[in-house]
Amino acid sequence: MSPSKGPRLRVVVDGSNLATEGRVLPSLTQLDEAVTAFSEENPTAEIIVVADATFEHRVATGERSRFTDASLAGEIVTPPAGAVGRGDAFILKIADRIDGVVLSNDSFQEFQDEYPWLFEVGRLIGGKPVRGVGWVFTPRVPVRNAKVARSAKKLAVTLPSGVKPTIGTTLTPVKAKKAASVKKAAAKPEKVAEKIAKAPAKAAKKALKTAEPAKKPAKKLAKAPAKSIKKVAKHEAAPAPAVALKRGRQPVNPEADFTLFKNTYRVGSRVQGEVTAFTSHGAVIKVELKGGKQVECYAPTTSLGTPAPARARDVLKRGDQRTFRLVTVDSERRIAELALP
Repeated sequence: MSPSKGPRLRVVVDGSNLATEGRVLPSLTQLDEAVTAFSEENPTAEIIVVADATFEHRVATGERSRFTDASLAGEIVTPPAGAVGRGDAFILKIADRIDGVVLSNDSFQEFQDEYPWLFEVGRLIGGKPVRGVGWVFTPRVPVRNAKVARSAKKLAVTLPSGVKPTIGTTLTPVKAKKAASVKKAAAKPEKVAEKIAKAPAKAAKKALKTAEPAKKPAKKLAKAPAKSIKKVAKHEAAPAPAVALKRGRQPVNPEADFTLFKNTYRVGSRVQGEVTAFTSHGAVIKVELKGGKQVECYAPTTSLGTPAPARARDVLKRGDQRTFRLVTVDSERRIAELALP
């Protein structure tokens, strides 16, 4: 596989992306396995690994010293603090300068206009770990961004007579005409008062009728079928989705509850939890704390056995009470990653 134009393959690895593939929190061990597997398939490739500046603080505590050593040795590069576009922009700038290949499962949608070469065949390679096989890499085409060019509408003006205006013709906006009419009416208050005095009694009755409280809506609501009311009640009573399934970087658990969890358990300790839900890459685990409080944790499929199962449902069932091992804690998102011992 040699998708680059030059005789030697030069690859920029999106470290944060591969380290988080199939997981909630990044794993330096998983990133090492991905880079090693790619190097074995492409022994002559020149590889540059780039990771976000926050990578060190999101990996497991036991991997942080390894990350620092790799960073000092130049094996992993991080973008400068405060870099515009953060890690993604830094990765693409390097690849653009060396005319290299990007190893990532990201589509870099916000940078596609700036780097159109992302759509060239072989310039973007994706990779995933497959159970019983290892890492599999394949060329891919990024998903295009949703930005659509809109054509500007031309202004077309025609006079009331049907004649198109020419240079020098004075045009009066509609709003200006209405304002002039109001101003003219205000200048003759006696005429306005006369019109009000002559208003038909029918209009007055209509105004009074409108001011009365509406009775029909109340009657209509009273006659609403019980079926509709039950439907509304059922919709309101529907259980909310598991907190851990929400996307984005927002915190998963309340701060006070998660602080109690961190004070109760240390990384490496045993945690008793109940399986409450499943995701495409793992399971959601509910852990009971003192005082009846609960926190949502996550167990990725890669931490549920050796070799890892294809699905979390293959080794866990909803409602199971199991003992897990605390792997790492993400204080920013207030969620912990668990594994089967």
